[in-house]
Amino acid sequence: MSGPAKKLGLAGAIFLIVSSLAGSGVIALPQQLAFTGSITLVSFILVTLGALCLTMVYVRAGQLFDDPSPTALATFVNPVLGAKSGLFYVYANLISNVSILIAGLGYLAMFVPALNHPLVLGLTVIALIWLFVLLSLHGVGVITKVVSITVTMLLIAVVATGLVGWLDFSPTLFAQNWNVSGKGDAPAIMSGFAVLIFSFVGVESVATNSALIENPRRNVPLATIIGFVIVAVIYIASTTVMEGMFPAKEIQTAPASFALAMQRIFGSVVLADAVSVVMSVACIASFLVWNLSSASAAKTSAEQGFLPAIYARTNRYGINGPGLVVNAVIMTVVELVLMLLGSNVAAAFNITVTISVLLLLFPYFWSGIAIVKKHLIEGRRAVGDTIIVLLSSLFIISAFASATLNELWLVIALVMVAMAVYVLILAKCEQPRNRNS
Repeated sequence: MSGPAKKLGLAGAIFLIVSSLAGSGVIALPQQLAFTGSITLVSFILVTLGALCLTMVYVRAGQLFDDPSPTALATFVNPVLGAKSGLFYVYANLISNVSILIAGLGYLAMFVPALNHPLVLGLTVIALIWLFVLLSLHGVGVITKVVSITVTMLLIAVVATGLVGWLDFSPTLFAQNWNVSGKGDAPAIMSGFAVLIFSFVGVESVATNSALIENPRRNVPLATIIGFVIVAVIYIASTTVMEGMFPAKEIQTAPASFALAMQRIFGSVVLADAVSVVMSVACIASFLVWNLSSASAAKTSAEQGFLPAIYARTNRYGINGPGLVVNAVIMTVVELVLMLLGSNVAAAFNITVTISVLLLLFPYFWSGIAIVKKHLIEGRRAVGDTIIVLLSSLFIISAFASATLNELWLVIALVMVAMAVYVLILAKCEQPRNRNS
């Protein structure tokens, strides 16, 4: 009879946090930031501080609540908010899943330039969505191993850029790239918020890891802060150094920006090609895992009555197949809209990332309010928690303020359509119950 599983110490917990936060979110960053300039270094520092406060919100939620998920926390604030947050959380993840595929295909565009054409890009994304849905129906044991290996290799390329790239860094070029957006410095700094926040999406997952860690009250917050800082330093160093290696216009036209950096640093086209393939495979394969994660989140919301019951059905492999199909339809519609807008790799990635981040901010905001409410109910004066929640809330509000008017209108329209469909579907589900009563 085997004993209890050995729990992770501080070092293991730090590695767990780093592996949870680091990944495919960084690979398209240099190209996106190049449209603004090296001034986004200021944006990155501000977003990192805000995201750290948001991370600590979920660390505290993990200590205060049995279920620290965004939907459960919003439900604690108000059941209606829980229902809406569950909807926003699931569909924000679906939209971000599309952006993951777009980023992965961007690295293949150096081999297949046609992928920069909106029609070719769109049809390829749709084909991959449905291919991975079919693969997911039978489980993903092998794919998860591929994801682990390729994401590790991806991070090696990112870290190498952040370390060795400084040997090729030109302060003069960095200064020339400072603000190429045509905006003032303050608007330019704000304009990079959404795509940078996307790099830290998943901060809420750290709260669910406490059961795996020994002495969680000490080690989880400590590991979270250290792990988060490690990831932030890697991200900031690897993206900032490129602004001093290449003119901004060159990065703007290079979806495979880390491959470009590898070629410059090591003088090897073969290595650059290998990096492109690895990063593309890592992104595309990780889509499968994130897609299953989105379906799992939808299943939980459906079991709580917040989403249609179809999301709660599972097949003999334990996979909620009908939910995956519904999600695939939604992602297909998203990609069709991008095709109609004529979006290339850079534009499509920016649109999907911005919308998904803005939708995620709703449940993130209510998560902080849940902590404050719990302390008020129990009559505690938790000054530290209140400060963390206040800072994270200001960060979330500033992220909304950074969006353009067109992006906000697009999110409002999406919310209205999603809510209308949601209400009608739930009303239809209620009909059989009313007839039987």
